[in-house]
Amino acid sequence: MENLQQEKDQKIQDFMKNWFENFDRLEENSYFLQYLSDDVKMKFPGNDQFTGHDAFCNWFTDSKNNMLGNTTHHVSDIKITEVEKDQYDINFKVRYVAPMKQANIDMDVTEDWKLSWDNANDKPVISEYLVS
Repeated sequence: MENLQQEKDQKIQDFMKNWFENFDRLEENSYFLQYLSDDVKMKFPGNDQFTGHDAFCNWFTDSKNNMLGNTTHHVSDIKITEVEKDQYDINFKVRYVAPMKQANIDMDVTEDWKLSWDNANDKPVISEYLVS
């Protein structure tokens, strides 16, 4: 049983690595939408909490329009807790570096995700994504 949990934890960490690599390359919105629940709740520094795919697309498009180039996410201290079968709370630290039109960003944040594993499609689905 513990082996299955280690496998799932590894899958989640592999997903997180790909997620942030795509964020850093400023990938198209559609890449991210496939991993976000329809009613995903999101909060980023400097923004009010928002809900859903359209709000994510608006936020990310605005963010990309203010960037001068790719970003960098340095992820550390990942804690994955299975709160019930295939339902996870994930907490981790990120150092976020981004060249912006107004000023460069270089800040440390904490991220809290609520994620479920969709076994039928063998992929994660994020329902809550809070950055503080």
